[in-house]
Amino acid sequence: MSAEKPNDLALWRFQIISPLLSIDGPRGALKRAILSISRRSHDHPHKGTIQIGYGTVEEWLYRYRKDGFDGLIDRPRRDHGRSRAIDEAVAEQITALAKDRPNLDGPGILAELKAKVKADTHDDPEHEQASLPSLSSLYRFLRARGLDQRDKPNRTDHRAFAFDLAGDCWQGDVMFGPTLAVKDGSRRKTYLIAILDDASRLIVHAQFYYEQHLRSLKDCLKQALLKRGLPRRFYFDNGQIFRSRLLLQLAARLGIQLIHTRPYKPQGRAKMERWFLTVRKTFLARIDFNTVTDIDHFNRLLLAWIEGDYHLRPHRGIDKEIPLDRWMRLSEGIRQLPGNLDVDELFLEETTRRVGKDGTLSLKGKQFEAGPRFIGQKVKVLFDPFDLRKLLLIDNGDRREFIYPVNLAGNRYAQRESEAEVENKGQTGLTSLEQLAEDMDQQQAGAEGETDE
Repeated sequence: MSAEKPNDLALWRFQIISPLLSIDGPRGALKRAILSISRRSHDHPHKGTIQIGYGTVEEWLYRYRKDGFDGLIDRPRRDHGRSRAIDEAVAEQITALAKDRPNLDGPGILAELKAKVKADTHDDPEHEQASLPSLSSLYRFLRARGLDQRDKPNRTDHRAFAFDLAGDCWQGDVMFGPTLAVKDGSRRKTYLIAILDDASRLIVHAQFYYEQHLRSLKDCLKQALLKRGLPRRFYFDNGQIFRSRLLLQLAARLGIQLIHTRPYKPQGRAKMERWFLTVRKTFLARIDFNTVTDIDHFNRLLLAWIEGDYHLRPHRGIDKEIPLDRWMRLSEGIRQLPGNLDVDELFLEETTRRVGKDGTLSLKGKQFEAGPRFIGQKVKVLFDPFDLRKLLLIDNGDRREFIYPVNLAGNRYAQRESEAEVENKGQTGLTSLEQLAEDMDQQQAGAEGETDE
């Protein structure tokens, strides 16, 4: 993740706690899940591999439950500026020992460090003690660097898994489709993006696109959410479109855990691969491509096959139950989209910008007209990175309005207020000097009257 993005750490924290959002088990299940998270190493967006304490994970969870995604936005560290238990030089020595000597345990590493420091400090006991970490600090360091399990045998577990309820987990992947003829006589590749409900094997939504692109995934997900509600988890491939910031923001806003297949472990995508095989053998094998007029016609045939054939046939993977029947039977936990939710806005990316002195802001190399009343303000901007014809601007008072690219030609003819008009616009009238002048005139008139007498 880029350090320039304002909410990167909050999104990363959401990824850490998202497995806890769907826990609804017996007493103690949440505590065990937090302990499991705190015992694992995690890739921090800026610090590399680290471990996170139980209390920290618990705090993030409660902050999310209280304030939603905003509760995870970064705050300054309390220990900012203080020294760490292990300095950089000692860290390098520990790393080298741990990697070169995988059978060396913690006390053995400390003993080697002590011998090294003793030689370097010329038998200075105080300097020697100050340079050595404690055993607990050493173990924390090894866990954070992923060096605590270096002597364990490599065991791979490919056990099959299945979720209990419809909506517990949606899997998604992309399949290379056939080429289709287009109007100019050429042929274009197609890509099938499909989302499958793990518990029922029902296809939440599937569609062919001309591009294996994030905007295609956005369209597929939007239709899936509108048709089938909110899942508790997304389980996707490691492809670039599934690793996008937009998808992570979507999961954070809706409280959905986002899981990715481990790299080079295709076994985790077995259900999707099996369905793609069914598509090739049962759907594509029945298509007469000489009669397919365009991609819309192709998708109409796909939808008819899914809803009128696949969803109504017994499935061996779910004990020969019909996917649609199983979805209905297991759908007690399906979450519906909130009625006041703007689905189009949900799929917009979010960033912040400060409005310049000329009333404009810059995004993706383009200037947008925010207007003079926002000058100097830091505002939130929601936008579609593939359609920058307009942006949704939200100021600190939650006022929302669309803004558009700067029209330099049109601005030449726009009527502008003069400085005096701007200064006096909407201001309360001032009368104290006028009143003072009248009082002085009266005093002067009285003085002249006395002189005449």
